[in-house]
Amino acid sequence: MEHKIYTGTFNKIKGKGFLAGSLRIMYCGMPDPQTFTLAPFKAEGYHGFSPNIYYEINASAIRVLDKTFGIVDVTPEYIILTENIEGIQTEYV
Repeated sequence: MEHKIYTGTFNKIKGKGFLAGSLRIMYCGMPDPQTFTLAPFKAEGYHGFSPNIYYEINASAIRVLDKTFGIVDVTPEYIILTENIEGIQTEYV
């Protein structure tokens, strides 16, 4: 499944399985032409955090908290992530 996330917006990605949780991710854009950043939102009860995680633009797969995604397209306006990473050469898994 592919997820298109626009700059400054959250996308909720549901986990697989009955009781699997979901992951909320915000795409924060590209601070420079060779880097993009994502901010996952993690909360339990009254406690939560949302760190900015920076990735290189040429990454084919990334890891966000405990989930791995393939990169389909990255622009300053949006990012397209895929959960299907079959056949993608990864060094982060």
